[in-house]
Amino acid sequence: MANKEALEKSARIRKKHGKKSLRIAILESDLWDWNPTKRLLLLVLQLGTRTEKQDYSETFVQKDCPKTAEELVGWCDMAQWRLALRVGCSEKYIQELLIEFEKKGVINIDRWEDNNGVHHDMYRIVEDVVRDRQRPKQKKDVERPPRYKVKRGANKGSFSTANQPGRTANQRAIMQEDDE
Repeated sequence: MANKEALEKSARIRKKHGKKSLRIAILESDLWDWNPTKRLLLLVLQLGTRTEKQDYSETFVQKDCPKTAEELVGWCDMAQWRLALRVGCSEKYIQELLIEFEKKGVINIDRWEDNNGVHHDMYRIVEDVVRDRQRPKQKKDVERPPRYKVKRGANKGSFSTANQPGRTANQRAIMQEDDE
C-alpha cells in the first residue's frame, strides 16, 4: 500500500516537473562543481521548502508574517543558524553563500521584519536556472570544468632532481649526470 502511494507521488512529480525531481536536478547540475558545500546548501534549501498547505497550517506561521500558509508553499523559511547546522559550516558562511546565490539568480529571497524588529528571510529556488544548468549526460566521462582557475605547477618545495631529501650530495650528483 505504501509502495503504491510512493509510486503515485513520484508519478505526480514527474508529470509536474518533467523526468527529474528538483532534488535530482540539483545533484545532476553543473552548479558549483567542485564545491560540495554550496551544492549541499542548495539541496538543504530544497528539502526545507514547504510543499503543501495542509502540512503547514496557520498554527505553524508566525502571526505577523506577511504571507499566509498558502503563500508560503514553495518557500523555505528555515533560519540561517539551522541551515548552517544542517550543512555543517558557520552561519556567516551561509549568509555569504545565500547572497551569492541571490546575485547569480539561483534563489529569490523575500525579506521581512516582524513586530519586534527581527529580520526574517525566506528562500525560493529558481527551478528554471537549475534545470538550465544540467550536465549534458550523467556518465563517467562527462566533461567537467577544471578544479582550479589557474593551472597549477610545482611549488618552491617540490621534489626535483636538485631537491632530493635523504640523498647524499654524491647521490644527487650521480642523478644529475644521468639526466644530462
